[in-house]
Amino acid sequence: MLEIERLQFLDLYSFELRLDYFEKILEYTSSSYSFYWLEAILNVMIYKDTIEFDEILDEMISLAYEDVVEKGYHLGPLIHQKRTNALENAILSIQKYLPENCSKQEIIICVKQHDEDLKEYKKLLIMQTPYRLLSSFLVDVGGNDPIWNRPKDIIETIKDYNEKYRLPYIIENDRGLKRRVIVQPEWRDFLMTNYRVIMEWVHDEKIKYLEKRKIEESAS
Repeated sequence: MLEIERLQFLDLYSFELRLDYFEKILEYTSSSYSFYWLEAILNVMIYKDTIEFDEILDEMISLAYEDVVEKGYHLGPLIHQKRTNALENAILSIQKYLPENCSKQEIIICVKQHDEDLKEYKKLLIMQTPYRLLSSFLVDVGGNDPIWNRPKDIIETIKDYNEKYRLPYIIENDRGLKRRVIVQPEWRDFLMTNYRVIMEWVHDEKIKYLEKRKIEESAS
């Protein structure tokens, strides 16, 4: 649970941010993608507020690499004896090119060198994750609403909601991996001010999810 009492509010507008929606952002996630997507945005937004999907995905792969290769976590279920998680499969596809105990920078370089091989995994990763992460803010859009499968429509819906109250980010439409996340300035200031607390929360929620997956897999 996000410990609201540990957060700092340095500006008046921070009090107007919908933290009640933000603290639920990871509550109903059905896959590991959301944790790594949010973590990647938090890391990259330190340097810029407009971030291409492709750059977020590179950061996601570098963040998840240790969890998969070193810690042995499975990021998704085994179906018909096959791993179906696109992020995990992307990592396994480049593992052979990297030394043991490789650095994050080595992983990023490897990802860029083998970008063509990773494109199919990346396309799967952006089908819903960038939009679904904001679902707690989109209060009138149900989980089974077909709009989630229509990127252009959900992007416009996100912008409409952003006019009512600020969302952490909106999405600038383009083609596929060239789409861009635009972190809203009020949220960027707030997230950077509370970076350590929020990253601890994301990490704790992610580990709880991965440990639960491990237990479920052991029992099956």
